Amino acid sequence: MRLFIGLEPTPDFRAALTEMQNRLRAAGVEGRYLSPDNLHLTLAFIGEWTTGVAECLPEVAEPFSITLSSPGVFRGAKVLWAGIEPSSRLSDLAAQVRQRLDDSDIPYDQQNFNLHITLIRKPILPGGEIPASVQVVPATMTVREVCLYQSVHEADGMRYTVISRSKGK
Repeated sequence: MRLFIGLEPTPDFRAALTEMQNRLRAAGVEGRYLSPDNLHLTLAFIGEWTTGVAECLPEVAEPFSITLSSPGVFRGAKVLWAGIEPSSRLSDLAAQVRQRLDDSDIPYDQQNFNLHITLIRKPILPGGEIPASVQVVPATMTVREVCLYQSVHEADGMRYTVISRSKGK
């Protein structure tokens, strides 16, 4: 199974992300838009693995909030994303997930943790930049749990499904 660990947006947070996608479309940004059901924040990408990953999901003992910030682009990876305001709690949670994977000898992508949610793959930007007219949709969500996702390739693209959840308050 192709797996990753991440955060699932709350309904209101997902609606704000979808509104950002709508604003990008209206501003002429083309590309492969992620389905609203596929929007997530990755804490650790694992790839092909079968056992022991669900046991690495940490509990969120003290729920905390994350907030959307400005969109950006990873030019090399050709991804347009919604930013997340810097959060030591979120960075600590990602580090905890990665430490648990290390302790369980489960390999994962070692790239630095980036606070973002992918909105569009292979974006085509009018004028080569994100249009200035695209403003951040104000949104905050409370992080209460960590999710294990399975990624399945289907005819119309990838589908991400939560297959396990941590316990939290």
